[in-house]
Parts: sequence; C-alpha cells; structure tokens
Amino acid sequence: MTTTIHGAPEGWDAVLLARRGAEHKGPLLHIARDDARMARLAESLAFFAPDAEVLRFPAWDCLPYDRVSPNPELVSERIATLSRLLEPPTGQRIVLTTVNALVQRVPPRHAFHGGSRVLKVGDQVKPEELARFLEANGYGRAATVMEPGEFALRGGIMDIFPSGVPEPLRLDLFGDDIESIRSFDPATQRSAGKADQLVLRPVSEVFLDKPSVAQFRTAWRELFGQAAASDPLYLSISDGRRHPGMEHWVPLFHEGMETLLDFLPGVSASIDSQGDEVLTARLDMIADHYSARRSVPRDGEVPYRPLPADRLYLDRDAWDAMLARGPFFAFSPYGRPDGSDGPDAGGRPAPIFAQGGSVAGGGPGRSCGGRSWGWKSRGSPSRGGRSPGGRSKRGGRFCGGPSSGPRGGWPCGRGPAAMRTSNSLGSGPASPAIFPPSLR
Repeated sequence: MTTTIHGAPEGWDAVLLARRGAEHKGPLLHIARDDARMARLAESLAFFAPDAEVLRFPAWDCLPYDRVSPNPELVSERIATLSRLLEPPTGQRIVLTTVNALVQRVPPRHAFHGGSRVLKVGDQVKPEELARFLEANGYGRAATVMEPGEFALRGGIMDIFPSGVPEPLRLDLFGDDIESIRSFDPATQRSAGKADQLVLRPVSEVFLDKPSVAQFRTAWRELFGQAAASDPLYLSISDGRRHPGMEHWVPLFHEGMETLLDFLPGVSASIDSQGDEVLTARLDMIADHYSARRSVPRDGEVPYRPLPADRLYLDRDAWDAMLARGPFFAFSPYGRPDGSDGPDAGGRPAPIFAQGGSVAGGGPGRSCGGRSWGWKSRGSPSRGGRSPGGRSKRGGRFCGGPSSGPRGGWPCGRGPAAMRTSNSLGSGPASPAIFPPSLR
C-alpha cells in the first residue's frame, strides 16, 4: 500500500529521507523522476545525512531496443552499486535511482559472486591471467586507457580503469610482484597519487566467459530459431567478442533476471512527485519501440530481433508487486487536502525568484510583485530591515525550503543549517514523527 507524504517539496525531501534513515533499520531506496533530480538529491543528502552511505543507480542513457551500448561510465556506476549492495553496509544505506532504471531488470545476484578481486602492493599476480579475468568480467583491452572498463598491458606496467573509481590505476610490476599502485590522469597519462590497493569489480552486465557465452547461444537459438544463427550479434558473441548494443539482450546471458529491490532486503522505498506519470510514459515508450523493432527490415538492413518486453522490463503489475514488498511512500510537494490520508511533513514549494524580477531595477529581492524580505538574526524571514550580512531588503537572496515563515524561503548560505537545527537532524529537541510507526 502506498502512503502519501504531503508537504515534501524538492530540497525538503532530503531532510525527510535523513529522518527516515534514523527511524528505519533497513536500507532506504528513493526513486527520482530523472537523473538530474537524482543528482540534486544526492548533493542535498551529503549535507543532511553526512554519515549515510549514499549509492546511485542510474539508468542506461540509450533508448529501449537501441543498436548502441549504454555509456561505459553509467554501466560502471550501476555495477559498482550492485556489487556494493552485496557487501555489508558501513552505516545507514540510502540508494538513489530513477524510474527508468528501476523499471529495467538486472542480472541476478549470484552473477556478481566471484567477480570481485582485491590487489595490494606486494601481491603476486600473473599479468596474462589477470587480463583473462578482466576480459571475462566485461573489461576491454585498449592501447591507451581512457574510459571505465578498459585495461592495457605494456611490459611490466598494467593500466586498469575499474568500476566505481574516479580515476584509472597503474600497476607497476617487477616480474609477478606488484611494486606500486598509482592513480593517473587519463588525459595526460601522468601518474599521480599512490594507492594501497585496487578493487576490481565487473564493469558490464554482460559477461563473456565461456559459461555465459554458452548460455547466450542456447537461449538465442531457442528464442529466435536456428536461422538466426547467422546474425552478426550472435557470431560476435560466439567468438567471445563484444558487439555494439549487445546489452539489450542481457537476459540471454543469465538463467534469470532480478530487480534492484532483490539486492535490498528489508528496504523502505519512496518516489518523487509525478513519478507515476514518468512510469506510464516509459512503459509506453518501451511498447512503441518493441513494436517498431518487430517490423520488417528495409532492403539491406540487418534484421533486429527484439526480446519480448517482459524479459528485460517490468510491466505495471510487476512494478506494483515489487514495491508492495515493504513500506512505500509517495512524496507530494503540496499540503494535505482536507479529507486526504497521509501525514503532512510541513514543507511547501518556495517561490522561484530567478524567474521573476521584471520590475525596473529589480533583482532577486524584488521578485513576486516587488515583495522583499529581510532576515532576523535567528535565520527566519521578516519583512523589511537588513539581512544579518548587511544587505538591504532590496538585495536579499533566497533559497527554497520549508514554509516556516511568510511566503516560505530560507536565506542562501543559512537555510540548510537552520533547517537542520530546527528539524532535529543534528541537535535540539526531538521533532514529531512523520512516517507512520507501523511502517518503520
């Protein structure tokens, strides 16, 4: 059952998630409308929940049933998150994802077991054996390492760009011994700081080891028939070579697929306002693209053999069943209407002053019909006067936040601190519970 949390506009929802993390013993999952919204929420949580382990699970940046592969950096971040979810948490765990990412199935958990390896200074490693391990877990051999998922072997030096790290790492080998591990700039190839260890995780949702290739070949022929064995995609995979867009057939490489929530037992989930509308649009897009790919190819065009939509994506019923496993909250930026269920968190959307100010001599402080607000020393809005920083009421600047004062709004540079104190996230008296006790 979905519980609506009213009064949870953007910005204030990060405060609510931080509070929810203090109440709920298991992990939290928040479903954002899109990647930009997810990024903003991650920045807010870095302030309101600095001790929480915040993981992001983005969606592919390509269309359903596309002929191109998703961006390697996005895939790397997805795999890093899935691998990390199989490890014990270091604190309160908050996972951020999007509607598009969650509606897509993921490889099963057991596919990532044994796919991680830790290398430390002083360890012994055979370069060619390590190269075979990397290729089996989605890495590609390159002349120069530039992107996540690439590696290069040049004599006694091995460059690797693992998943989940901002920079590639360089192994300096003396025979089979690791003498040093250094990060380096992929643009200049110059070594930088030292590292004590290197954690290798899979960088692709498609594995090209022998069991995975055999699984793919069998599933392909069963689904499309023996005549499809001449398809360029099938021939490339059979030879152990990567093929553009092969990720769109990822279910054929595994015996079964799971969802992100299978990696999050005991999770409490929440979703952005308008998330349901985004889901409807995404499901319509998947159906449209599947229908288009099933059409007869034009002369000279390689036939596209699409997977049935339910093999890679959830439908509406599967989505509802997935989220029905535990507490599920829908955030609304508006106050609770009379007679409606669900608690009111007290936040309200603030005016967007950057879009106003058409008055002559205007600015942020003269938006909304010329209304301007000063700030008292306690950090709450008051009409007229000067701000604590010495600005006149005409030049005051505002940031969005909860509506604790006239017209809402918090002073830039002061709002988060005031919000944190007033809502008992760091200190002060306990604030009233917002999330129903029965769903904690």
